Amino acid sequence: MNNRVEIDQTNVAVSHLEGYSLTPLDHTLVPRVAKFEFDGSSIPRFWQGEVFATRMFDAMQLAFPDGERMFIHAVRNYADKVTDPVLKEQVKHFIFQEAQHGMAHTDFTETLTKQGLKVKGVVKFIKKGMLLFQDKAPHKYQLASTVAAEHLTASLGEFMLSTENNLLSNADPKMKAFYMWHGIEEVEHKAVAFDVYQQVAGGGYFTRSLALALMYPMAIFPLMAGTMAMMHVDGELSIKELRKGVIAMFGKQGIWRKTFPAVMSFYNPSFHPWQTGYPKGFHEWKKAYEETNGDMEAAMYAAESAVSG
Repeated sequence: MNNRVEIDQTNVAVSHLEGYSLTPLDHTLVPRVAKFEFDGSSIPRFWQGEVFATRMFDAMQLAFPDGERMFIHAVRNYADKVTDPVLKEQVKHFIFQEAQHGMAHTDFTETLTKQGLKVKGVVKFIKKGMLLFQDKAPHKYQLASTVAAEHLTASLGEFMLSTENNLLSNADPKMKAFYMWHGIEEVEHKAVAFDVYQQVAGGGYFTRSLALALMYPMAIFPLMAGTMAMMHVDGELSIKELRKGVIAMFGKQGIWRKTFPAVMSFYNPSFHPWQTGYPKGFHEWKKAYEETNGDMEAAMYAAESAVSG
């Protein structure tokens, strides 16, 4: 990906505690209220223009509501120990953004239910798993897992703004704006959990590396299974469609193949989320959102124009 806008590494925040943060001093998180109304009749069943691409995103988003709640829980475990006023403010807005993501994706899950997809049992299973993890796992490992998950979602968000990305090229505009909003905010708050982990929880390379090593395959294989299960309900599970799906996921231009280098950068001992800077289109999206009083589609088109231009 060659469309990054690198940050000035002299303009970074130094923790009031120990260690350093590469988060730009002037970087801000914006608490935005999700403005999406999902009416099943107005959204095409295969809103990506094809079966596999649609159901891959639909299967992925089933884990978001309870996943976002787990992330909030993991950061809140350390929130009262954050003394840096900048990071404290970022934690507050991180929690707000993640809560909005969870509510919006919960609403969209209802659209899937109306399509005849039996997803409520899957959502309940995910919820039980997340609650068990929160109850049994040490707080530091919960936070390390959040750091790993945030890296995955931020990497995907940055890829969505890449000139190499064709993930949403044929998507319904409303759904494209929906995922662009989520992706932008994942980039915007990509270092919050990491900074809390490093500065408040004590950090540790091994723990965060282990968290990603376990989470990465756990993200891929259930996603593929969920995608195929939905395609089966649609009556679209065929060798032809699966072949298209494998290419979309793992082919030369596939999402996982294209994002793999960014994901693996996590294993650099000196890794920090802001080493990649701002992806092109990020600032244009934020500016358009503010100038249009929260018009998600206008913000999406502004970001697209900046990237393609």
